[in-house]
Amino acid sequence: MSWTINKDKAIERFLKTYRIERDKKFLELDVQFMKSLETDDSSLKATTISQKTILRNFPSTITHDSFSTIDELRDLWPTGSLDLPNRW
Repeated sequence: MSWTINKDKAIERFLKTYRIERDKKFLELDVQFMKSLETDDSSLKATTISQKTILRNFPSTITHDSFSTIDELRDLWPTGSLDLPNRW
């Protein structure tokens, strides 16, 4: 008997966890953005906007063709932007 993964469920669970972690990061980035406005720091403002855009666009990169196993899906986590949670 061979096992297969339900990719729809795997993506759903992955993105649910991702969105929880992303929302936490958005709170941090919102503070950073407000600081950039207060100090008129255009570089910090641009960096913050870029980071938020990357986090918003990431879910569209996860498709059925992106992975074959749960480990491969886990490896897609954007560790450059978010820490990988233990519960996933």
